[in-house]
Amino acid sequence: MEHAHAMQAVPQKIAVLQQEVKHLNSIIESYKQREKTTWRSWDSIRQIADCAPALIYILQDNRLRYVNSTFVNVTGYTREECLNMNAWDFIHPDYREVTSTKNLARLKGENIPPYETIILTKRGCSYWGYLSSDVIDFDGEPAAIGIIQDISERKQFEEALLASEAKFAKVFTASPELIVISTLDGLYLDVNERFTAITGYDRIEAIGKTSDELNIWVNPEERALMKRLILINGWIRNLEVRIRTKDGNERIGLLSADTIDINGQECVINILNDITEHKHLSHQIARLDRLNLVGEIAASIGHEMRNPMTSVRGFLQMFMAEAQLLPYHEYFALMIEELDRANQIISEFLSLAKNKTISLQPDNLKRIVQALAPLMAADTIKQDKHLRLALQNVPEILLDEKEIRQLILNLVRNALEAMEPGKTVTIYTYTEEEDVILEVSDQGSGIELEIIDKIDAPFFTTKEQGTGLGLPVCHSIAARHNASIEVKTSSQGTSFIVRFSTHDDYGFNNLVLRGL
Repeated sequence: MEHAHAMQAVPQKIAVLQQEVKHLNSIIESYKQREKTTWRSWDSIRQIADCAPALIYILQDNRLRYVNSTFVNVTGYTREECLNMNAWDFIHPDYREVTSTKNLARLKGENIPPYETIILTKRGCSYWGYLSSDVIDFDGEPAAIGIIQDISERKQFEEALLASEAKFAKVFTASPELIVISTLDGLYLDVNERFTAITGYDRIEAIGKTSDELNIWVNPEERALMKRLILINGWIRNLEVRIRTKDGNERIGLLSADTIDINGQECVINILNDITEHKHLSHQIARLDRLNLVGEIAASIGHEMRNPMTSVRGFLQMFMAEAQLLPYHEYFALMIEELDRANQIISEFLSLAKNKTISLQPDNLKRIVQALAPLMAADTIKQDKHLRLALQNVPEILLDEKEIRQLILNLVRNALEAMEPGKTVTIYTYTEEEDVILEVSDQGSGIELEIIDKIDAPFFTTKEQGTGLGLPVCHSIAARHNASIEVKTSSQGTSFIVRFSTHDDYGFNNLVLRGL
């Protein structure tokens, strides 16, 4: 009975099993369809990826599971070689650790922004890439898909730009010209070493300040002109300007400027060629040219002027000996006095002759000043003034004593005439580096700036009875002794500094210094 009942249940179970098999077959067929669709999608994606200009790969467990055609073409390996190599063999050793760390972080779900890396090719070349990646499911396991864009050209440009900037930085720093990078409003963004050397301001003092705050411009009108020209033309070439240093001295320069773009801001690069010394030398050359011209005239006509004057003076003396001409003695005396004054002027005039013969002998400036001291002291006492000697020991140099005496007397007499009674003239002798210095200083009111460039011009004088030949004669004497004369003046007085070089064109003075 039980067996019969069991046999009746078998068809039902078979029917149930058949139903389940049918359902399983349906599921299997569905998966097959999905798989076909997936492979068709993957084929489409792979075709698209192979056409992409960037390197595309899928990385799983440090192995490449897929690379596109661009990856193959760039690296030079076949697709099979790529899939059988360790993924990090393609990365430059300097970037392997960073790339591996970022890849692990990405697989853990961290957000990793794109970054730069270097891909190595089969030929050993380097390929700069910009790598971005994401996490995908690959065969049921997480994997990293990466895209590497070629940035080699951009990196080459950047390297070239860096090299160019490095060269500019060297030129900027080591340039013999003063260079300032500023805004249009004059705010200093950077200055070079020459700027600090000329102006006395270091970079910390200058950067972040305006030219007005540093009081750089001597004439504000020049600053306004510069800005106006920059706004109109965008550049300036060789504009002569005057700038003021930290210690208040003035320098002359030729300013050139151009506008440049720095981080989107319009700025100005200013280049100043310091021509202060050039201007000074030009002035000295012009002065020497004038002296040479006057000297040539003096050498040509000086003696010829003296001869007739001597004759006239002799006849006047004869007339004074005549009794019948006694009422005219006063006129004759005045005429002789004027002839003597003219003769004195001619004597000074002849001192300007550039080809004047001098006799150079080893001598000492200190000794010559001491020998002249009684004569100079007598002059100062007559004028209720004082003479002070501050004489240091100096080495012997080659000198013409008569000419140096005239030089000293001319400078001292000029100093006395520049002072009020009760004031003091001081004469110094000392050495500075290898130069021997003679300095004559007064306590007058100084020389006006308007005439300081004219004081050594022949025949220029501010005195009623002056000839304008005193200082030119001093300059001529100095030139014949390989010396120069500098002037320092202020409201407290004026100093004339005669600098005797110990190295002339023939080395004679140097031999004297060494006792040879």
